[in-house]
Amino acid sequence: MLQSQLIISPKGKLMAMRPHYLLINDQLLGVIKGNEAHVKLPPGRYKVTIRSMYKFIESSADVYIPIGESKCLTFIDKDKIWNWLFNIDLVVWFLKRILHVPEPWGTISEMVSNGFFAVWLLRI
Repeated sequence: MLQSQLIISPKGKLMAMRPHYLLINDQLLGVIKGNEAHVKLPPGRYKVTIRSMYKFIESSADVYIPIGESKCLTFIDKDKIWNWLFNIDLVVWFLKRILHVPEPWGTISEMVSNGFFAVWLLRI
């Protein structure tokens, strides 16, 4: 039987550095960490899911792989800006708890943090 190939590659250096779970038809196939993953599959239609090590962050695509051909699937981190904002907010929150930031700066940082959270919730 002719085997087809699915090539999965991250777009961007940061995506390649972080490990991601690879699921095909909701079955865990392994962990991707690096530039590309090559998977040999029989021809057909598959649901390919890339799941972050963080819970509930994943992306899926339905992919048709023809007989004897290769299909390339590239994934990107669309939430990179949100991740950076979350990390900065976490550091500011931690520093605020340790350093006891004087008013009004403590209140201002709390309002900005809650605003980011509200916008994120609306986006979800």
